[in-house]
Amino acid sequence: MRSRADSLVDADEVDIWKWDNCGYLAQYFAVGIIYGGLPGTVYGFYLYYLVVPAHIYSTAIVISTLPWSFKFVFGIINDTTPIKGYNRKPYMVLGWILCCMALALLTFMPMPDPYWCTDADGIYITTNGTDADGHSIPATPCNPEAQKMGGMFSALMMLAALGYVIADVAADGLTVQYARREPAETRGQTQTTIYLIRTIGQTFSSTLIAFGMNTPAYGGNFSVGFSYNMIMGIFFIPAALMIPLSWYRVVEPENDEEPVKLGPYLKQAWTLLESRAMFFVICYSFCNPVIANISTTAGGEVKQQWAKVENLQNQLFSLFGNIIFAFGLWLVKRYFLNYSWRCMLIFTTVLLNCADMCFSFPTIYDLFRNQYFYMGESVLFEIPMAANFVVSTFYIVEMADDGNEGLVYGLLTTIGNLGSPVAQAISNQLFAAFTPSLDDPENYITDSPSFRNTVAESFTLSYAFAFAAIGFTWLLPTQKEDAQRRKKEWGSSPAYAYITVSVISVALVYSLLVNILSMFPSTMCLKFAGGSGCDD
Repeated sequence: MRSRADSLVDADEVDIWKWDNCGYLAQYFAVGIIYGGLPGTVYGFYLYYLVVPAHIYSTAIVISTLPWSFKFVFGIINDTTPIKGYNRKPYMVLGWILCCMALALLTFMPMPDPYWCTDADGIYITTNGTDADGHSIPATPCNPEAQKMGGMFSALMMLAALGYVIADVAADGLTVQYARREPAETRGQTQTTIYLIRTIGQTFSSTLIAFGMNTPAYGGNFSVGFSYNMIMGIFFIPAALMIPLSWYRVVEPENDEEPVKLGPYLKQAWTLLESRAMFFVICYSFCNPVIANISTTAGGEVKQQWAKVENLQNQLFSLFGNIIFAFGLWLVKRYFLNYSWRCMLIFTTVLLNCADMCFSFPTIYDLFRNQYFYMGESVLFEIPMAANFVVSTFYIVEMADDGNEGLVYGLLTTIGNLGSPVAQAISNQLFAAFTPSLDDPENYITDSPSFRNTVAESFTLSYAFAFAAIGFTWLLPTQKEDAQRRKKEWGSSPAYAYITVSVISVALVYSLLVNILSMFPSTMCLKFAGGSGCDD
């Protein structure tokens, strides 16, 4: 079928539902499984089994998705270095091979003994009676060294993530090419569809972890289940299947033209960064998540120790949340494709954080502590989060030009994804200054009134940052027409490119240093990494 005149390129629309192209949609399903699955194991494994400090738990989730911060590098490689005439498929294959290697190592890695001692039923012994004021007395752990063992698991999860991100970037390059062939009134449907597919993959992994890792070792109550190693072995299966599917069931026309040279391509990229229109979008993509995601490191401990959220319920709410997220994607696709991006982002940010307050503070002050009440926030968040997520991808298509699709998609999503590691690094350092320590699990077990106030103050500061981030929405265009107008009418300056490269480089190095140092036993205690300081 021929695309309409108002498509961004003069070419036929691509039927993404054809059997010959099933590997394209399968990319996003497999990515969804592992993208959702790796962080999904962190709650039960890190908080219940290893009992890592609060900032290590928060950082572990970020570390498992850190390779998204390098999407722009892989986008450049995709666009400039074809293999056997293809720019996308070979990188999908190579990425899934790397992911399989890391998952295989995680499958066979020996497990340390758990942090807490267990009783005859395998239940962790975390308290040793109460003191004169009625506060719980923390028990003596059986394996204190378990708190330091999370780093090696995080490193391999990061390597697995690196593999699927390489494959995902190649698929994203195709996505932009496909989307640019769509007419204006339906442009955005391809993106919405592939993220729906990815959400289905996340739903699968949430279900697996919910019922598979629900033994007492991971905060559950089933007598039998899967170990962490076995879950990694299950994730290995779709990753392995994607290797042949990526090569034989992805439609990519062979490139008979002379490959784009790296030098001219980088010059084109630099010209893109000089654009004022692109600079405004980059500023929003970076600054908004950096400020909005500065959040208290106490969140995981509040969920585990005070709300008593078990692993099954945690994953089931994530599962239901994915379904609601998919519904939110459908709502945007059906009703809000042409609605103001700024209004949607402002409305959803305010709604999301106001809803969170209604669940957090009653739990902190013990007005009502119940795992189903506390996890209700995760469901309410999903529709506004879906709108937030999809809108952030719409302007990417509008900013791309022929030949630089992978670069634009990789650059803008990389900058957006870089926001979380930077915000986590700032959070580790900022909330490490709170006393009593938000990091120490024993403070949550003791549960004193003064410590509740400290936790509440940290949550209040988190909300303040989230609302402050709203101010950056004015940098975005209001809709597709405004984005195209900016590209045509706004000028350019080398200063925009220099500022972008400098800020992103510093932010990347800073986030890597803080987050990776927090993973190693010898450096996780450093104040720079968010610890309380190392003993001499």
